[in-house]
Amino acid sequence: MTQAEEKYKQGTSYLMPFEKMHGLGNDFVIVNASHLPTDSNVDYETALTRKICDRNRGIGADGLIIIDQVKESEEAIRSWRFYNADGSIAEMCGNGVRCAGKYIYEHGLSGEETSFKLETLAGDIGLELLDNEMVRVDMGAARSIEEGLSLEVSGFNFAYDFISMGNPHAISFVDDIEAVKNHGKAIEVHKNFPNKTNVEFAQIISSTKIELVVWERGCGFTEACGTGACATVVSAVLRGHVQKDTDIEVELPGGTLIVRWDSVAETIFMTGAAELSFIGYYNS
Repeated sequence: MTQAEEKYKQGTSYLMPFEKMHGLGNDFVIVNASHLPTDSNVDYETALTRKICDRNRGIGADGLIIIDQVKESEEAIRSWRFYNADGSIAEMCGNGVRCAGKYIYEHGLSGEETSFKLETLAGDIGLELLDNEMVRVDMGAARSIEEGLSLEVSGFNFAYDFISMGNPHAISFVDDIEAVKNHGKAIEVHKNFPNKTNVEFAQIISSTKIELVVWERGCGFTEACGTGACATVVSAVLRGHVQKDTDIEVELPGGTLIVRWDSVAETIFMTGAAELSFIGYYNS
């Protein structure tokens, strides 16, 4: 057992600084890796995440973000580790990365630069802090696309496109987006997805507006999902519902994200808010 695990299991008191932030209600606890035990590892951080994200006995959040030094990238100024509320590691999180970008800038970790890159398991992600307190993210191109798939859970036929934005998404355009609450969990863990998946139920409102509800892998129903919004716009473009080079409003329960598939750069841009909820110290 490592020193970090020993401290954790014995309940040794340690006040760890943190910030609670959210992107459209999708909320995260953010800590600087320098405030963790020097021998912190995945097992320790997994257990810590589950405690912190517990909404009854912890701080309460959809995930834990740890800001660290760059490991491999030649261009990023910082790296992150992102844990879902259940302690699983995620490659990418659109709402989380906006919050991480704001945290990095406001803590002086980017100097005075308002545009920089963050190293993630999905590659380097470009961030730009805008004058209106919004954060614009260069999400890159969809990593993989599979169209016209289907599966069945409990008699419910789920017709979907499977799109990776660095993390997996199964997107279905339906008349009743609330069905995600009844079938999201079963779809997330379906045998078609050995690493589980995020599940999106979308409804086309107009050529520039999509309503979206997301069952997030490792979290459940969430107020918003940035990568899910991007994947949904990709699917909608491929199906002819919306067009490239157009700002698409993706309306989620927690608010609206603006997503644009840029045909020149062949990248997906996502713009949305990142807001501080509160700061504190966690008795780790």
